[in-house]
Amino acid sequence: MDKAGATIRRYFADTNQFPPGLAAPPELDAAFGVLLDHRSAHQYPLRKANLGLRSMVSAEGCLVEITQRLKRIPTIIDKLQREPTIRLSTMQDVGGCRAVLSSIDEIRRVERRLKKNRPPVRVSDYIAEPRDSRYRGVHVIVEYDNRMIEVQLRTQVMHEWAITEERLSGRLGEDLKGGRGPQPVLDLLEAISEAMAIEEAGEVVG
Repeated sequence: MDKAGATIRRYFADTNQFPPGLAAPPELDAAFGVLLDHRSAHQYPLRKANLGLRSMVSAEGCLVEITQRLKRIPTIIDKLQREPTIRLSTMQDVGGCRAVLSSIDEIRRVERRLKKNRPPVRVSDYIAEPRDSRYRGVHVIVEYDNRMIEVQLRTQVMHEWAITEERLSGRLGEDLKGGRGPQPVLDLLEAISEAMAIEEAGEVVG
């Protein structure tokens, strides 16, 4: 599997190795087959994780939007290129589900229940320590059937900010999440995130 990931990374890092209009070499075809199988293997564990998350959210009495997704193949390839040390076998967000909750308090309640019911492999608290892009939320990596599934917990405000960042990235053709793009846009996203955080803390933005 990791050999397949390395093959895909190598071919897409150097477009001269794979000119447009030519058939993919057998080595790359085989690597893509491994990648597709690996992605598909997350489908059932993801469904179980989604049902588990719905049960925990319901137990906390939260009204919430819950979604799930398998990471798209182009996104997996992009991540292999952006993070040259990551291995396909250790990529922990091939399958993911997300709960958009009403408040940070609800996030913490669902987070605690999730940790209690299914001890996590890893927890990334981007509320306590936002990413460099100023993204906020809580990501909990849990294991179902020997597959890692990423559970994202956000408030509606955090979700709207993240969707805006994604749409701007697509429009500009830039990796804003990775801190790449026009500096005025990056500065604006940071300022908006900080203002939202202040409001969610019950304070007034000056």
